[in-house]
Amino acid sequence: MRRLLLLAGAFAAAALLAPELASAHVSLYDYKFPLPLWVFLTGGALAVALSAPAAAFAVGKRRERTSRSFYRYFAPLHLGAIFTAFATLLLLDALAGGLFGSELFTANPLTMLVWVDFWVGLGIACALVGNLWDFVSPLNATGRALERLLARRDVAVRRYPERLGVWPSVVLLLGWSWTELVWSRGDRPRDLAWILIVYFLAQLVAMSVFGAELWLARGELFTVLARTFARFAPLELFVGGFDGDCRARRCRADDPERLNCPSCWLDAAQDQRGLRLRPYGAGVRREPGLGPGGGALVVALLATVVYDGFRSTNAYVSFHDSIDWGAGTAESIGSVTMLIVVSGFALAYIAICAVASLREERSIVRTAQRYAPTLIPIAAVYFIAHYFVYWFQVGQISLGNFADPFEREWVPDYNVWVTIPPGVIWAVQVALIVWGHVVAVIEAHRVSLDMHRRAGAAFLAQTPLVLLMVAYTFAGLWVLGTSLSGG
Repeated sequence: MRRLLLLAGAFAAAALLAPELASAHVSLYDYKFPLPLWVFLTGGALAVALSAPAAAFAVGKRRERTSRSFYRYFAPLHLGAIFTAFATLLLLDALAGGLFGSELFTANPLTMLVWVDFWVGLGIACALVGNLWDFVSPLNATGRALERLLARRDVAVRRYPERLGVWPSVVLLLGWSWTELVWSRGDRPRDLAWILIVYFLAQLVAMSVFGAELWLARGELFTVLARTFARFAPLELFVGGFDGDCRARRCRADDPERLNCPSCWLDAAQDQRGLRLRPYGAGVRREPGLGPGGGALVVALLATVVYDGFRSTNAYVSFHDSIDWGAGTAESIGSVTMLIVVSGFALAYIAICAVASLREERSIVRTAQRYAPTLIPIAAVYFIAHYFVYWFQVGQISLGNFADPFEREWVPDYNVWVTIPPGVIWAVQVALIVWGHVVAVIEAHRVSLDMHRRAGAAFLAQTPLVLLMVAYTFAGLWVLGTSLSGG
């Protein structure tokens, strides 16, 4: 079966590599297709569909292998405190530049920090490495310090309604994406500075009301996203021998190992903390469920990234240019289109879970919650494929902006290296997309095995989800192809 899986992966790569394509979504390249676009789309969809059976039957219920803990090598370095202090200085520098510096996007440290280094860099780092945000975030550190201060004064926290789950983060994600992709003033440094200040203060209020650890796991957007992406990453936190209560109400006290729970990890003694490597995607099934709203968060993240790519296609540009409603037209069209894309992705997922539930619990909600984490690899690889060129090219400007936040010519001019062979970009993106879908199929099969004894029955039960993954692949590759070829 392993050989069969390798052959399926090779077929998938060959099917996608055949139409020699180059860049994706956000890039400066234009590439001419040697083959019709429909060949590329069909090849990609068939690659995922045909690799799914091989991937599913090549795995079982066995536990994924992990490395030994190497936390003891990093504990004496106090890297968390060092990087938190560094991140705090960057934030203060960027806010000063946002309030009093240039109005140009690429000349202001705040716009570069937020939309390039932070938003894009955070997602890529957490997906490819692990949950770094929890241990470097100035907001998280301030919220935890505030919680300790209030606890010393015997200030009681209120009970968080568990049925809300991460729905606050879903709302914030849609608002954040709208600010980035639709709102015309989202790239204005002063407006962005006040948004961050208000967000920072509002988050501190929420943490003081419900408790820092509980709110960080549900209502602090960037912490929730970092932990979600980190389920795909190879770096794994674990706690052994800790019998305290989980302040985030994520783990049980009788869990032999508490996986990727920063709350328990920080509360545990240093000799109880562990850090190790695991296979990519292993955290999708190993960690506790996403809870209420978790599936909506993953689907919304995937949909907003696809929408961002869709905005660069000729179909969207032609539609936008054909309508002239006066002031606010761009925002109106963008808002409606974004709503349609997000709603379409969500409705498709709900419909597929309704079909899958017929072979399992006959509960759409429980089926959707169970399979939601298996979409994380797809969301992660699309995020990386969509943004990594933009992050690499534009992010090089950030160094000069941070050193000279007020444009006083403190930093000499320097060249930015943007010459990346289009074929390299294309190959990386193709590999990412194929890889992410194969990992998603494997993890979906493992989830299905928890409900079915036989591999054949498990595969049949997850077939609707595989079809959804094929549809997501087709949609994503169409956006990729049309934005590249000018079609």
